[in-house]
Amino acid sequence: MAQLLGAKVRIGRPVVLGPLSVFPLVSGTSGKVEYVPGPEAFDENLVKVTELDPPQVPFLTVENLAPVHLLLVEGETLVGGNQNRTLNTTVFLAPASRTVVPVSCVEAGRWGGRRDVVRSRSHLPGSLRAAKTASMSSEEGSARWRSDQGLVWGEVDRQAARHGVVSKTAALEDVQQSVSEERVPGIDDVRALTGQVGMVCASGERVLGLDLFDRPESLRSYLNGLVEGYRLDADDGARPTLAEEIERFLGEVDASMLVAGPAVGEGEELRFEGSVTGIGLRVEGDLVHVAAFPHPNRTMK
Repeated sequence: MAQLLGAKVRIGRPVVLGPLSVFPLVSGTSGKVEYVPGPEAFDENLVKVTELDPPQVPFLTVENLAPVHLLLVEGETLVGGNQNRTLNTTVFLAPASRTVVPVSCVEAGRWGGRRDVVRSRSHLPGSLRAAKTASMSSEEGSARWRSDQGLVWGEVDRQAARHGVVSKTAALEDVQQSVSEERVPGIDDVRALTGQVGMVCASGERVLGLDLFDRPESLRSYLNGLVEGYRLDADDGARPTLAEEIERFLGEVDASMLVAGPAVGEGEELRFEGSVTGIGLRVEGDLVHVAAFPHPNRTMK
């Protein structure tokens, strides 16, 4: 068992998908707050995403049509509108509410031709999530959630070049769709374990990132999209990751300094400082979601 942010988790046997190792995090606890996770909400038409009037690149409006709270997670990609965007932070939105949420653009070559906004099946890769999160401002107000947009576009370009994908609109979604067509044996067989609330993804000696939820149902809802995202960062030919490397990273996450601040919507936002970068959301004392990554300054080449 490992100690992680006040909870005890067990590191399960990894699922190895070519160069990507997915380590389950299992816990016997479950959160007490009620909500619907993003993938389920989009599938059941319980959420509507629109542009502001007039539109602004770093913001979208999310309407929660559900009779319960809605959880949307940092790195979730919203395809459509005037351009594709990704959430800069995890948000917990009240029932029957409308909230302006901070986003970053992941499609530099399009502005206009507005389309209905849908949720991508793939989460952002960990490297882009880490770079985006580390670049976000520490200022108060809306500037707190604004990323370095040029850096985000640069990361999208890097992923396109790395995977040999040409996108007419420099869209990360085009890269992810192209890579998803090159199926990795076993990726469709990834299933959550009983009691699994999180996972750590790694490739060889590199830990790519961690996602942790307050309950197994949320992890199951997001699992496949998160794996698809982390797969973009995996190194061909990498050896399977050792459990000791995952334990070391969990220790760094647990020892990191957490800075609390206001959240978008309800709850309290937590930011990691030090060798780990990341973001979390606490609601009524429960850590509803945590995303943590090795700081990009020490991992990116």
